[in-house]
Amino acid sequence: MPKPLKTLEPWRSVDHWVGAELRHRRTAAGLDQPELAARANVSTSLISKLELGQRSLQLDIARKLDEVLHADGFFVRAMPLVEGQRDKSSSELDNPLNAGTLLGKHAGLRGMLGQADQSMTEEPEVNRREFLASTGAWAALLATGTARMPGLANLIAVVLDTAPTYSGDLASLDALEGGFALAKREYQACKYREVLERLPGLVQQLHLAEGETTDVDRLAALRANAYQVVAGVMLKHSEQTLATLAADRSMTSANLLGDPIAVASSARAVTHVLLRTGYADVAADFAAKQASLLESEPRTPVNLSVQGALLLRGAVAAADAGRRAKSSELLDAADAASAQFENADNLRGTGFNRVNVSLHRVRIAIALGDAGRAIEIARDIDMTSISLVERQVSLAIDVARAFVLWGRYERALDTLYFAEAAAPQEVRVRGNVTELLKTIEGAAPPSVRPHAREFAKKLATV
Repeated sequence: MPKPLKTLEPWRSVDHWVGAELRHRRTAAGLDQPELAARANVSTSLISKLELGQRSLQLDIARKLDEVLHADGFFVRAMPLVEGQRDKSSSELDNPLNAGTLLGKHAGLRGMLGQADQSMTEEPEVNRREFLASTGAWAALLATGTARMPGLANLIAVVLDTAPTYSGDLASLDALEGGFALAKREYQACKYREVLERLPGLVQQLHLAEGETTDVDRLAALRANAYQVVAGVMLKHSEQTLATLAADRSMTSANLLGDPIAVASSARAVTHVLLRTGYADVAADFAAKQASLLESEPRTPVNLSVQGALLLRGAVAAADAGRRAKSSELLDAADAASAQFENADNLRGTGFNRVNVSLHRVRIAIALGDAGRAIEIARDIDMTSISLVERQVSLAIDVARAFVLWGRYERALDTLYFAEAAAPQEVRVRGNVTELLKTIEGAAPPSVRPHAREFAKKLATV
C-alpha cells in the first residue's frame, strides 16, 4: 500500500504554495517522487522537501521541473515570488497568532471558500443543494434568461455611423443624460441585454444632438460618459477594436471639456482597453500618470473615488505586466485614498471604497501567481458589503481562478455556480470562465469533470 501523502499547507507561504503546485503537477503527470527526482536529476529528498514547503525553489531546479513536467515555464515564472515574498510571507503566517486568526475567522465568503485548511489530497464533500440555496436571494432578484445577448450589431452600426437614419423626435440633453445614467446602472448590474436594447438609440440620439445643441460643455461631458459605457460593453463582448474607438472618443471629449475629473474617468476606460489589447505595461504607466494629475485637485470624495479607481486599474495592469513593485505602489496609493472618506455610493460610477481595494488585491494576487494569498484575502471580504453585482461576480470568478491554480477544482466549480446564479449574463460574456471550465474538465478528478462539461454546455446555450 502506498504511503499516505502528508497534508500540504499552501496558504502559509509562497514556498508552501509552490510545493502544493509541484505535487499537483507531479501527480497529474502520473509520477511518484522518486520518478520525478530521477528525471530532474535531483534527490527524492529534495522533491519531498519542496512539496512540503521546507525548501525554497532554485532557478536551476525550476527550469528542470518545467521541462520534465511540461509546465510551460510555470516554475521559472514563480521564482520572483519565491525570491521576493517568501521571507515576508513566512514571517507573517508562521506566527501562531496570525495563523490562528487567518484560519479561525471565515467571515464573508466562507461558504464559497470552504475550509482552506483541508488537505489538497482530500476531495471535500459538497452539499450542492445546500450551497446553491445560499444563492437564492441573488437568483430571485437578478436571474435572467440564458439566451445570448442581441443588439450588439445594432450598437456597432450606430458607433460606426452606418445605422439607418433616425427620423424621430430629437431627445433633450436631460433625457439623454438620464438614459445613459440608467444604461450605466444596468451595466453595473450585469444586465447586458437591457443595455444593448437601450444603448444604440441613445448613441444615435447623441450623434444627432451634436449638430443641434449650443451647450458644448454639457454635450462634451455627456459624450465622455456615454462612450465609457460603450467601451465597457464592447470589451465585455471581446470587441477590442471598437472598444478602443469608444475609449478614444471618451478621452477626446473629456480633454475638450477640460475637467480633470472627466479626464481621469475617461482614462479608466483607456487603461482598461490598453490592458485588454496586450499593452499592460503601457496601461500601468498611463493610469499612474493620469491619477497623479488629480493630486493638485481638492480632496473631495468624488475626486478621491475617481483617482482611487484609476489607481486600482493601473495596479491590475502593473501586475499583469509582472511589475510587482509598481502594482504594490498603486494599490497602496488607492488604499490611502479610500481611507480619506467614508464608503460612498458609487460616486461617478466608480464603486470605489476600501472593499473595492480588497477585491483588487485578490485579482492582483492571482495575476502574480499567489493563489493561496488570493483566497486568504477573499475569505475576509463580506460579500454583502459589495454594492455592485458586477464586482460581486468578479470576486467569485477570481476566487474560482485561484482554486484552479491551487488544484481545488470542485471548489472552483462550486464558486462558478455561485457566480452564474448571481448574474448569468456576466458569466456568459466572460471568456475566462470558459477557459476555467476547460481546465477543470481536463484536470479535475473524474467525478468532477462531467459537471464542468455540463456547465460549459449550459453557458453556451443560445
